[in-house]
Amino acid sequence: MNFLNINRKTISFFLSVLLSIFCIGGTLGCLPAYAALESWNETPTKQAITDFVNQVITDDVPVKERIAVFDNDGTLWAERPHYFQEDFITKRLDKLPETRVSRLIQKTQKRIDQTGGDPISEEGKTFLSGIPVASGLTTGEYNSLAHDFLVTTKHNELTSDNDEGYERFDTEYINLTYKPVIELVNYLKENDFKVYICSGGGIYFVRSFSDDAYGIPTEEVIGSAITTRYDESNITDGPGGSLVRKSWLAHYDDQQGKPVGIELFIGKRPLIAVGNSSGDFEMFKYTDSGVDKSLIVLINHDDCVREYKYNDVPGSTHLEEGVEVADNESLDYAQNHQNWIVASMKDDFKTIFDPIPSRAPQMCPKL
Repeated sequence: MNFLNINRKTISFFLSVLLSIFCIGGTLGCLPAYAALESWNETPTKQAITDFVNQVITDDVPVKERIAVFDNDGTLWAERPHYFQEDFITKRLDKLPETRVSRLIQKTQKRIDQTGGDPISEEGKTFLSGIPVASGLTTGEYNSLAHDFLVTTKHNELTSDNDEGYERFDTEYINLTYKPVIELVNYLKENDFKVYICSGGGIYFVRSFSDDAYGIPTEEVIGSAITTRYDESNITDGPGGSLVRKSWLAHYDDQQGKPVGIELFIGKRPLIAVGNSSGDFEMFKYTDSGVDKSLIVLINHDDCVREYKYNDVPGSTHLEEGVEVADNESLDYAQNHQNWIVASMKDDFKTIFDPIPSRAPQMCPKL
């Protein structure tokens, strides 16, 4: 049999072409580790993230152990001047007397006190305030209302006297997602991490947009939950019956509730946790296994020009019911722990929103 006389240069050329085709048609694994984080500046923060992920790959950590959890409000999208769920409740759902909402908050706080938990966070109060007003809706009806609100309502349509000086953006809520953080989500996915949202907000509210906004499917969302009842005769959501929302709390997923939710939905401890506030502190501590074993990423809101500036100074405090508490307990703790890194929106992010929304010039506070 006769064989073609192919020299080494020809073989090398064809192999390089085949490898290039494989890389382009495959995943980002053929690209440098930092290539997927294009909206991040070349800073030690970005380097720390890619170093940790590369170490996970080098150590051949089993794919089933590659778990990352992300807070939602203030981490994946904006949360000022009010939580977006609060604006949704105010704009789209019927109002109830304050006394009924207050009783629900007091009852929930009593249950939390029995386990030695902290006072309910503002995000928790927002979630609780929406429980009675959405009672009786099917989960499908609620999801449709929430999704429609986020894609059709502009952030600056709901300005009020208690916006505390935060200038709103002239764009729909769904556009106020942080491009660098979503790139981080995708970068972790490309490296075989399974990414979950762990939010203090309502699980059905977050599920209504998580896939569209972040590429995170509904089954990978953990959040505060109300009880639902299966009603076979209610065919609003389909011929097989519907789940109807009730007025009772099933799970509170903020502060101490976040580790509980992670265990309940995932069943294992994450390697990476990303958040921005005191509400994420317990999730961070639960994830923390030490340097080289876990990574905590705290998004610091220190850019008043492109976003907002708040709770960004280590050691700052405020009074809460007469007691002095930390503005950002997670930020304070991060100062002395090597595997807790602080991502500055001002210094680490090339861009924050994409497309960049318009608004009136934001007055930066004097230092």
